[in-house]
Amino acid sequence: MFAVIICGLAVLSGAVYRMPVQKVDLNFLLLFCFTIGVGSRLTVKIPKFKSHIAVSDTFIFLALLTYGGELAIILSAVEAFFSSWRFCNRKLTVFFNSAAVAISTALVYMALSLSGLNLDSPAAGNGSYPQKVIVALSIIAVTQFIANTALASVHDALKNELPLWETWKNKYAYSFITYFVGAVSAGILHLLAGSLGFVVIFASFPVIFFIFLTYKMYLKNIEMSIQQAEQAEEANRKLEEKAVELSESEERFRSAFNHAPIGIALVAADGKWLKVNHALCRILGYSEDEFLGMDFQSVLFPEDLGDTLIKINELISGRSPNCQMEQRYIHKAGKTVWTLWSVSTAADSKMAAPNLIFQIQDITGRKLAEAKLKHEATHDILTGLPNRKMFMARLSAALKTAGKNRNHKISVLFIDLDRFKYVNDSLGHLIGDELLIGIANRLRDCLRPSDIVARLGGDEFTILVEGGYDQNEVVRIAERINQKFSQPFDLGGYEVYSSASIGILHASDQHLSAEDMMRDADTAMYQAKRAGKARHEVFDEQMHHAAKEMLQLETDLRRAVENGEIYAMYQPIFSLSTGEITGIEALTRWMHPKLGKIAPARFINIAEEIGMIDSLGEYILERTCREIGPILNAVSPEHQITLSVNLSCRQFGQPKLAENVMRILENTHFPANRLKLEITESIFFEYQVKAIEMLNQIREFGIEIDIDDFGTGYSNLGYLIKLPISTLKIDRSFVDPIDQEGRNTEIVKTVLALARNLGLKTVAEGIETEHQLRALKQLGCDGAQGFFFAKPMELDELRQYLSENTGTKLIELPFDGVPIVATLQ
Repeated sequence: MFAVIICGLAVLSGAVYRMPVQKVDLNFLLLFCFTIGVGSRLTVKIPKFKSHIAVSDTFIFLALLTYGGELAIILSAVEAFFSSWRFCNRKLTVFFNSAAVAISTALVYMALSLSGLNLDSPAAGNGSYPQKVIVALSIIAVTQFIANTALASVHDALKNELPLWETWKNKYAYSFITYFVGAVSAGILHLLAGSLGFVVIFASFPVIFFIFLTYKMYLKNIEMSIQQAEQAEEANRKLEEKAVELSESEERFRSAFNHAPIGIALVAADGKWLKVNHALCRILGYSEDEFLGMDFQSVLFPEDLGDTLIKINELISGRSPNCQMEQRYIHKAGKTVWTLWSVSTAADSKMAAPNLIFQIQDITGRKLAEAKLKHEATHDILTGLPNRKMFMARLSAALKTAGKNRNHKISVLFIDLDRFKYVNDSLGHLIGDELLIGIANRLRDCLRPSDIVARLGGDEFTILVEGGYDQNEVVRIAERINQKFSQPFDLGGYEVYSSASIGILHASDQHLSAEDMMRDADTAMYQAKRAGKARHEVFDEQMHHAAKEMLQLETDLRRAVENGEIYAMYQPIFSLSTGEITGIEALTRWMHPKLGKIAPARFINIAEEIGMIDSLGEYILERTCREIGPILNAVSPEHQITLSVNLSCRQFGQPKLAENVMRILENTHFPANRLKLEITESIFFEYQVKAIEMLNQIREFGIEIDIDDFGTGYSNLGYLIKLPISTLKIDRSFVDPIDQEGRNTEIVKTVLALARNLGLKTVAEGIETEHQLRALKQLGCDGAQGFFFAKPMELDELRQYLSENTGTKLIELPFDGVPIVATLQ
């Protein structure tokens, strides 16, 4: 820009310097003033082109033809300066535009000079002059166009960093018409001035002005026509684009409809299928042609049709904009298809009733999963039976029904498998699971169609019987169950027998909740288990009171040791060969503050059930050792009288039993060789190898092991050989039948023979008569104890008894003078 300004300033200076002053007349001054003041302000926009025709261009070209190049350069520079000053904010651009016009006008003047055309004095009648003017005008238009556009293109290309040719072609090539019109107008005026005088130019100014205005209006009309044509063309183009877009939209909709992942259908108001997509065909199994030949009512479940038609009627009547619900459809193959059904209207003003748009999503998988979860939440996974939650819900519902209908009866059977734990322990949990499945199947076979059987957990099952029935029928169900269980189960090659203890409860007015019924049914079941298992018991109020009493005993037993209510009584054991006292058995007693004396058979079982037997057994052993030790040392230091203390088989469940026994002996300073521990045969069944190991440890300490109540429990002769036992104690149930003639001794003989063969001693329990003593003496029994000799006595009584009788032969044959204590056991 600075370079152009400098060059333009040089050109302008040269023009001023060479300006022909003699040519500057009044006409030129008027032309100069009109060009500056008016000509630059009068422009006509050329339609469809980004350029204008200015009157000033015509007057500059006229000055060039009439007054020469110097004055034309000065006029063009001054006109460009004032025109740019009005429109340009940047002053550098004003000077650049003035310089560029000055340069281009100078180049035009140079081109005319080089052409050799002489236009200064046109001769009258010279016919070649107009041709010269036309040539000159062509040179003027072309040169001015090239010079101006070249300078402008270079400026824009450098400024915008664009190719020079592309800039000139796109922005300036079409502006040639501006220069052409200006040059033609200047030529016409020049020829008129040459023929009629220069005054014609000034006289023609108004005409030129009005012609200009008319032409401007004409061009404006043309422009408006062009704009209207363009607008029409644009509107037509947009319509074509809309049509294409609509076609593409329809194609997209058709593709989306056909290939949508959910079923979509257009359905008539009467239910006829009008159009269906591929997904709906896949969901229900029908082809498109099959769909179009039927209505949606034919594939809907009949029981769901009523609600569906109500929803559609609300939709068509306008009461609801849309609706959605779960529906069941019938697949072509006959299976049930669960769907999420959404429907809306497809409004059409030409139709009396609108069509419907169905959207059908297959949710069969979800419904099956929900059903599975619901089933798993209310059923036992292993057996498939209802679980506790479902059973309690059904029982609660039955109670509500019974509350409204007095004739609606309710009974519950509470079933607990006998000795199921031993199946798990011996054959494994997999076999145990198979047994539970077999039990569940047999329980189903024992029920009426309306009854329900549930698995509460573990080996506990319940049966709910409700409605109108005879209560004896419930008893028959229990009998059928144990009859079914009497048949063996074939489990993985093992033949397993099972039995059940069953508690039966018939609902009464006192049973207000399901928990109440389950409590009493459970009580009846435990009564059946205590009565010998593999049987049933019907609940009565006495059982309830007994259960409450048992619960109270459990609570009281936990405090009994702390309160000093548990104590020991002692009964001597005699030798039948010498008649002397050889031992003392400690018999545990409980003096309840309200109930009085409670037999050990009653509270020992409770202690075993509530997990107190270990602490209770250690307490009894330690107390008896502390009490008896000093007495034995005082009254019979030379006689080895022993202390016998009972051990519960449950105590063998603790791994440190032997260590605890030795700890107690050390704490009480009681000699191990004077202690005998009595165990029952049930230990062989429950602990087997573990019991043998523990008993061997105890025997190594010098403690003797006796089998108490031999012959009444689980007998295993193989374990008798393995166990380190020293004495078999014959239960009183075998002694009682011996009559005065010494008969009914067969079992006693057998036990005595077995003991002799195994090298074991024998002691008979419960001796109450002289003929029992005589028979046992004759059979060779080693020892005896019972009321015939001495009743169980408290510690002080024992101390006095031993001080009076130790070392004395208390029993002799014949039995003259033998004291007989008449007591009741």
